[in-house]
Amino acid sequence: MDTEALQTMHPMVWIILASAVFISVTVVFNKAIKLVLKLAVLAVVAMFVVYFLVQANVIVLPTSGN
Repeated sequence: MDTEALQTMHPMVWIILASAVFISVTVVFNKAIKLVLKLAVLAVVAMFVVYFLVQANVIVLPTSGN
């Protein structure tokens, strides 16, 4: 993780990450949603969070090959 990239991250990415946390917390504590759907929502939210952090150069994914 690059802390300098966190400081220079676009405000829209912060809004997206905050909404992802809000959605995750809401889904986890909602009793009307079944466990399988909760896991699916959390997986999709995690994919979006990783995608936006990679786009903001906060997370650098390993590359294969030379």
